[in-house]
Amino acid sequence: MPEALQYKEKDDVLYVRAEGHVTAALCADLRFLIFARFDAAPPVKTMYVDLSACTYMDSTFMGLLVGFNKRLLKLGSGKLNVVRPTSPAKELLSGLGLLPLIEILEEKVAFPEDMEDVLKTRSTGVDLLLKAHENLMELSDDNVKRFSTLHSVLKSQTRNGSEGDE
Repeated sequence: MPEALQYKEKDDVLYVRAEGHVTAALCADLRFLIFARFDAAPPVKTMYVDLSACTYMDSTFMGLLVGFNKRLLKLGSGKLNVVRPTSPAKELLSGLGLLPLIEILEEKVAFPEDMEDVLKTRSTGVDLLLKAHENLMELSDDNVKRFSTLHSVLKSQTRNGSEGDE
């Protein structure tokens, strides 16, 4: 199944559906959509991420989920709700230490019918990659070890002015 992300807001609730093999390629556009909405009024009530058709997530996408969760908590909107994650998705979330942070919902949640595809219009810049991996590194010493080399490379690129658009 190819990579696909869908997004919709309804009644101040955000809905994201991830399908297939989700990688950093669509993260810049999703980040822009979600954080723009977090910064707008009225406040977001809650957010659901459906992983029932997600076969793989890369670390950038999972770091972005951590960022969404942090912002939801800051807004007083509760934890990020992850809906019916597949076994591989749940293992990946567990492996990087996300399970204690988020709410896992095993029951089906009614998502809007007219979800919109998140298209790849923005490039995945160094800033996005750096922040996503810093979010993951905050979760555990294992993640610090796992991503320290990547973090160093990304940090040096930001110091050298090699940042992307984001």
